[in-house]
Amino acid sequence: MAFPRPGTDQRRGSPMRTIATHLMLLAALVLPVASFLLLLRMDRGALLPAVVSIAAGWALNVIWAGTADPRNGENYRSIATRFGWACPAVLVFATWAVRHFAFSASP
Repeated sequence: MAFPRPGTDQRRGSPMRTIATHLMLLAALVLPVASFLLLLRMDRGALLPAVVSIAAGWALNVIWAGTADPRNGENYRSIATRFGWACPAVLVFATWAVRHFAFSASP
């Protein structure tokens, strides 16, 4: 009988795969906000930076869904393809709202 190597969980995959999956999800949450703030500095309007940031966050959500464990029987990729834009859109809108209302010059 072969015993599993220490540090691995047979139900969830290798620790490195789990860490990579969590880092991809973290990047999918941080990238839309960071790219929106960086692109907002270069462009006077907010629409183009918002669209680019939401698209980047959506792409990372789809990639994260591809790295999720396929052995659990759920298909995350189809959900991420359809609704992966929602979380980046909320994050970008919240960033815009905080920046617009909190840091705008009030009379």
